[in-house]
Amino acid sequence: MKLYTKITSIIIAVISFWGLKAQELDWEKMLIEDVENVNPVYMPVVGIGVGYLNYFGDLRNNSSSPLMGNLAFRANMHAFIDQHKHFKFNLYTLFTLPGSNGSAMTVIQRDYQNPARNFRIQTDLLSFGANAHYDFDHFISKKSLFRPFVSVGLEFTTFNTKANLTNENGPFYYWTDGTIRDLPQADERGGTLVQPDEIYETDLRSSTLNTSGQYNKYTLAVPIDVGIEYSISNRTSVRLGYSYHINFTDYIDNITPTNPILGINDRNKFDNLGFSYLSLHFDLFSDPKTIRINRLLLELENFDYDLIGDEDGDGVFDINDRCLHTPRGVEVDTAGCPLDNDRDGVPDYLDKQSYTPEGAVVDRDGVEIPDSLAMQVIAQEALPRNQVEAFLQTMNNLGAGGRHGQYAEIPDKFKKIDTDGDGYLSFDEVLKAIDDFFDFESDLTTDDIYELNDFFFSQ
Repeated sequence: MKLYTKITSIIIAVISFWGLKAQELDWEKMLIEDVENVNPVYMPVVGIGVGYLNYFGDLRNNSSSPLMGNLAFRANMHAFIDQHKHFKFNLYTLFTLPGSNGSAMTVIQRDYQNPARNFRIQTDLLSFGANAHYDFDHFISKKSLFRPFVSVGLEFTTFNTKANLTNENGPFYYWTDGTIRDLPQADERGGTLVQPDEIYETDLRSSTLNTSGQYNKYTLAVPIDVGIEYSISNRTSVRLGYSYHINFTDYIDNITPTNPILGINDRNKFDNLGFSYLSLHFDLFSDPKTIRINRLLLELENFDYDLIGDEDGDGVFDINDRCLHTPRGVEVDTAGCPLDNDRDGVPDYLDKQSYTPEGAVVDRDGVEIPDSLAMQVIAQEALPRNQVEAFLQTMNNLGAGGRHGQYAEIPDKFKKIDTDGDGYLSFDEVLKAIDDFFDFESDLTTDDIYELNDFFFSQ
């Protein structure tokens, strides 16, 4: 039975310990609160994407599917224009990797019915642009994670188009049977089968000058972008989109009405681009949607806050405040009393001399009274009214009269000055009597005032 009792006691102790531990954790959680950030500051969002680039000009690849094409990359940064995050302003760059072997934009046109129209070109592309982006949040549920969007803008694109017309053995030709040979199809010798290399050696920019007498290598364009954005988290999203780039040039493939190639001389249009992409976007610097607050005190219901009131707002509860009604903004000690760093009896906020030497005699403003001035005042037979208080205070601080265990008996004519009835005339009581005398509110005479002064210092 005793063993059972011990085991039960141990189990109860363990459960109690973990119960108290959990309770401590609960108290910690109660001091933490997540609140909505009413006015968050939105910072630029960065993104990186990859996709397929397709060419729509005088030449065409045999397949122009959005899910196939030349690999291209897009980097962008956008900022929110409005507080609701419906409108964005995008800065971006679209580019292909430089070089051959399929890294640049390559167009291979194969026309089996008219082999003369077969052609192979390649170009590096680099675009810089800006656009206005709109999310259709107004028309979908706020709980939806998908947001359709549309954008339109302006961009600047550079290109360096080159053609593949020869291999290491010389020129090659396309035949109607789909073969590529080293001789034209009209040649009776038939020719030998060859394989085009991946070297695009002929710079098409050098074959035609534009109206300004310069080789064509750049253009302006208008990109139109549509797609859908999916929010992975508050700070991460992914876009699936397609952009169509209307280029204001017909020189990317260098086939123009004034420069017909391959018998193509009836097309007069722009050389446009299509780009289908997938991109990730990261909001790394904006304010969070919620703010975590670490409270110092719990806000409890049905709690009497008068117990912890602080009427003068000095940070010390009234129940512990030894100096109630401290002026607002005055720095206090742990007892709620104004600081007095030089310990001259005058609080710092009233002290006109902050660093009075220790033991110095000061006036009511905390300013040191020189010994010479005190002696000079004492030697005077009569004092101006504005020096009376300083004189009495000085003499009292200097100990000209001492408070003894037994006070001298107050003369009858001065007993009315002892307003607190303690049988001792204090400094404040004597000062008030002198003030009343100067204000003609006292029945004391001039001789009585001198006698009152002598009695005060003889106590």
